Formats: sequence, C-alpha cells, structure tokens
Amino acid sequence: MLEGENNLKNDEDGVIRHEDGLLHCRSRLRFWRVASFFKCPLVGMCLTLSEQKQLLKRAGVPCTRKSPFEIHEILVACSNDENPLSRRIDDFLSCKFGKGAAAWLVLEDRIFMDRFRAAMRSGEFTEALWAAAFNPGLSMKCRGEVFGEGHMAMHCTAEERMTFAREMARRQRESNDLRRELKDTARRCRLMRKEIESHQSDRAALRFAVDLLEKEKNELREAVSESGIRACDAEPKPETCGLPRDHDELRRRLEEARRQVEVLEEKNGRLSAQLDQQMDVNRHFLVELRTVIAEMTALNRCNASCPAFDLCRKRILVVGGITRMEALYRGLIEGSGGIFEYHDGYVKKGAKALECSLRRADVVLCPVSCNSHAACSIVKNLGRKHNKPVYMLPNSSLSAISRVIWGGDGTVNECFGNIP
Repeated sequence: MLEGENNLKNDEDGVIRHEDGLLHCRSRLRFWRVASFFKCPLVGMCLTLSEQKQLLKRAGVPCTRKSPFEIHEILVACSNDENPLSRRIDDFLSCKFGKGAAAWLVLEDRIFMDRFRAAMRSGEFTEALWAAAFNPGLSMKCRGEVFGEGHMAMHCTAEERMTFAREMARRQRESNDLRRELKDTARRCRLMRKEIESHQSDRAALRFAVDLLEKEKNELREAVSESGIRACDAEPKPETCGLPRDHDELRRRLEEARRQVEVLEEKNGRLSAQLDQQMDVNRHFLVELRTVIAEMTALNRCNASCPAFDLCRKRILVVGGITRMEALYRGLIEGSGGIFEYHDGYVKKGAKALECSLRRADVVLCPVSCNSHAACSIVKNLGRKHNKPVYMLPNSSLSAISRVIWGGDGTVNECFGNIP
C-alpha cells in the first residue's frame, strides 16, 4: 500500500480525520465529483509519474509497457464515476495534501485567490490546486480563475522549455566546435613536439662531433707546440709536413660544425617559442571549453517545478573513460545536480571495488571504447545482479554522456526520472 494511504479517513459527515486526531475543516468533494476541468491538472501536477504507476499497480492495472501519456489518460478517464481506481486516487490525494491544505478549505474566495497567486509565484502551488478542486465552498468564478492561471502557467513553462532546448542545442554546437578546435590544436602540438625532439637529437649529435673536433684540435696544438721547439735546429721531418694542412682542415670543420650548431639552436628557439604559443592557445581553448560546460550545467539547475528535478537525487557512476577527463565528467554531472562517482575500469585485481561503487550508484555509464570486453561483461552482470540501470556508451566523450542524461528536447532522460 502507498505510503500514508490509510492515514486519512473520510467520515460520513465529510470531515477529514487523521489517526492522531480531527482536522477542523469543512467537508470536501470526492475525486469523481470535482469539476471536470480540474481532473487533468490534478493528475498531472499533484501526482508524480512514479505515484501514478504505483496507483495503477495497486489497482491491478498493468502499466509496464504504457507511456506516461497513456498512464495519464487512464487515471483521468477513471474520474468520471466512482470505482476502485478513482477511490484509491481520492484517498491518496487526501493523504498527500489533506493535512497541509486543511487551512485552505476554510478560506473565502478573495483571500483564497490572493494566497493562490502567492503560491504560484513561489512554485509551491500543488496544495492550493488540490484545495481549489476539492473545496465545495469556492465559487465557480474562483475555480475558473484558479484553473485559468494554472493553465497559462503551463503554457509559459512549455515556452521556457522550448527556449531552453534551443539554447542547449546552440551551446552544444559551440562546445563541439571548441572540442574539434582543441583536438586540432593538440595534434599540432604533438607534431611540433616531435619536430623539436628531432632537432634536439641532431643538436646533441653535433655537439658530440664538436667535442671530438675540439679534442683533436687540442691534441694537434700540443703536437705542433712540441715540434716547434725543435723547428729552428732541425729540418722538418716528412711526417710533420702535413700538420698545418690537417690543422687548417680541422679548423674549417670545427667552424662549420659551430655554424650548424648555431643554426640548429636558432631553429630550436623558434620552435620552442611556437610550442609555448601553441600551449597558451591550448590552455585558452581548454578554459573556454570548461566555461561552456559550466554554463551548460548552470542552465540545468532546477527546483521542484522543473522536469529535471529527479536528477538532483541520482548518483552517477562512470566506469572507464579517459582518466584525465575525470574533472570534466565531474563538472558535467555535478553541475547538473547529480552525484558523481568514478571507477577506472581495471578489474585485474578483482571486481570487489567496482561492485561496491555500483551498489551505491543509481545509474551506471560504461564507455565500451575505453573498457575491455571482460570489464564490460562484469559491469552488465553486476547491473543485472543489483538491479541497476547500465548504459553502454559508444565512446567516452562528454557529448556521449550528455546525450544519455539529457533528451533531445533539453529535459532529463525519462529513464533517469523513473529510477526509484
């Protein structure tokens, strides 16, 4: 039985009684006797989708394969007369709103409308809506005004959702462009780094050659010095006649090696400056990308009237993915109101830690491109074992995770909202 379903009972005189005492309020209408234009808003605004499914299940109506709209139609259709399902809805709404909305049932029309408008501005108007529908003392004019303001509020919400969806699509396109530009920048940085490493290797080889030439030069200088001592008293020997020519050749080779070293050092300096500049550009794009992600997640902040409100209570576990992007995953999920948890996907030492994380999570995201076949199988088996929803993503990008969480219209994926 639904929580609190038996806490309220209606006496024959219409007074609502609690188990802990009597609520002093006028008698109320029953669900099948309220004005017809109130029945749809009562089901859609005063009952969550989870509560609607529970009511159908308790009444013996199968709803496993039914869409939210089909469930809504069944509940509204049963309100035409008294039946087991309409009585169950009536009792549940009384349990949910009877105590909190008791004070509304004794208000006059003018005071009721003033307080109802204040509740609409605050977003907490479900109790007032229930009281307006079930209060037999309100005039038809007052009920019409309540319905009209609620109806126009729904139109405004739909327009805001479409605007939000368009803004999200624009932000997504900008994010994709920045991500592609960042990828190209990283590729250019890798090519420049390889070129610099190649020049540094050539420079080291030239330095080694210069050192050898310097060593040979010093040896020749010592030999020339020793032979010069006897130059005045002895005729030059045949083996020493070629020393000046060898010395000049070594000097020429040494000067050429020095020029090559200077050229390479100059080129290395230019490449280093280009690399530093490219790294600055890379950091700039990374900051812009994080700013876009922060703005996207800021748009996702919600309150109790937002369709994405249920995500605020979900713990999202990401298994695998790119480890250095963990901070970006965290920013996306926690910025959307979720609780982020990460596992690197390595299960060589056992899957106990992974199972502990999965048991705590409400939803599991597993990119197949960054995990082994064995790790993906373990995640699927653990998800079935602990009855956790597991989403196998084609890759580990932020857009892949965002597409799972957010639907095409900018609202939270229905599967996320239905998680118990």
